[in-house]
Amino acid sequence: MKYDKIKKNSAQLLSLTGFTAEEFEAFLPTFKNKWEEYHSHYTLRGKVRERISYGRKAGLLPLVSDKLLFILSYLKNNPLQEYHGVAYGMTQPQCNRWIHLLSDVLVKTLDTLHELPDRNAQRMQQALRGYKDVLLDGTERPIQRPQASDRQESCYSGKKNA
Repeated sequence: MKYDKIKKNSAQLLSLTGFTAEEFEAFLPTFKNKWEEYHSHYTLRGKVRERISYGRKAGLLPLVSDKLLFILSYLKNNPLQEYHGVAYGMTQPQCNRWIHLLSDVLVKTLDTLHELPDRNAQRMQQALRGYKDVLLDGTERPIQRPQASDRQESCYSGKKNA
């Protein structure tokens, strides 16, 4: 899959990445800067670079836009790595390596743009002050139930086999 072909079909780009072409193009320069910052210091295997790298045009993901398409489509659609690798012409171990590498670059990009979720409860309370209704999207996680039967009831979720 190449970005140059996908960007011509806006519905396909949106379904693959969750971005419109304009959003993708606006996000790309910051991602490119973070990629070049990483790639100038480290190899693709994560080792410290000893000599200058000249971007090869024949690699699996030759363009930065292809790299961004790769990681965004993986994160949005969550396919098996084997399947995602086949779509990009690579093996599963290569796909795994690219996913881990580009995920880190994407997080640094989002941090630069101040788009990472806030993990500070006090700042969250301050930001939500003044709002009457707030909807939270959460995941129920299993917990260790207490041994005492009177305390077990408070941990019971109401679901069978939970």
